[in-house]
Amino acid sequence: MLTAMNINWSYIAGFVDGEGSFVKYGETDYRISIPQTNEEVLRAIQFFTKFGNIYKTNKRKTHWKDNWVYSVARQEDVLVFLKNVYPYLIVKKETARKVIPVIAKIVAVNGRKKDNLQKKIRACKLLREKKLSYRSIGKKLKIDHGYVRRLVLYK
Repeated sequence: MLTAMNINWSYIAGFVDGEGSFVKYGETDYRISIPQTNEEVLRAIQFFTKFGNIYKTNKRKTHWKDNWVYSVARQEDVLVFLKNVYPYLIVKKETARKVIPVIAKIVAVNGRKKDNLQKKIRACKLLREKKLSYRSIGKKLKIDHGYVRRLVLYK
């Protein structure tokens, strides 16, 4: 039986080299996926990494074995994953070397966007506490009053 204690980044790198893929979705998203007929292995990898999802895929032919895919889509997690498996990769090392800086840049931009959003939320809530209307807050911050309302209600 596999447990997270039997799993390490070197072991995971073997799966990535053999079966895994780095896929670009749209302009700014990368995902990692590892298909496998042994769900237990993927559960152990997920337990070890503490991120990613596992889902069962549909068989294209009835005589094929059941198949699962471990997938990492959150860009921060993709970056952590790739940085940790990178030293142990062989087949996909060059691809990972090219992709890691791109994902690092995406993560940095997303972090700045998240910080800016938090600043807007704080500003809207502060002005709302001062009894300003959504419209007046929108005019003051130069954003749509409907968006102001959503920001104020954001938890």
